[in-house]
Amino acid sequence: MADKPLAGRTIAIMLANGFDEIEFTEPQKKLIEAGATTKVVSRANGLVNGWYEGSWGHFFPVDVDLTETLAVDYDGLVIPGGMRAVDKMAEDPHSQRVLKAFMRASMPVAVVGDAGKLLAQTETVKGRTVTSSDEVRAELEAAGASWEETKFVVEGALVTANGVEGVRDAMDAFVAVVAAYESEDAKAA
Repeated sequence: MADKPLAGRTIAIMLANGFDEIEFTEPQKKLIEAGATTKVVSRANGLVNGWYEGSWGHFFPVDVDLTETLAVDYDGLVIPGGMRAVDKMAEDPHSQRVLKAFMRASMPVAVVGDAGKLLAQTETVKGRTVTSSDEVRAELEAAGASWEETKFVVEGALVTANGVEGVRDAMDAFVAVVAAYESEDAKAA
């Protein structure tokens, strides 16, 4: 169990077409190595297309339609960056609903790079310390966040990474956050 601290846990990874492939595959690999089950949640129909080194990349299967995604069904949420995907999710009320639900319940959330824009839009970062890609720093600060120029930041159950550079270290921290997290149901038992 020690080598698989997330055994029995299910993590949602929220994607839209144009997500940064490395910011998706690195967290997914780390979570699976830790024993977690990962589920890709997206509005994309059947397959979601990544962005890799300046052009369209691979397609990945979608496990659950975002419209049917509820925070209560998962033990954590990861949102990779990639501005093409983030802009699509920023316009989608279901993306905002899912992120807000995880944040309201103080559940583990990892937000990578450009995806910090979603935190700013959902007004869930006021008074929090975060990092992100430089492109969304101003939006986070305007939303009341304290932005740090660092690879990653852990504040409570929220882990933010600056992008590809910080994603590996951030995911180590996220695995620890998820492993330590007890749902309200578990606390009540």
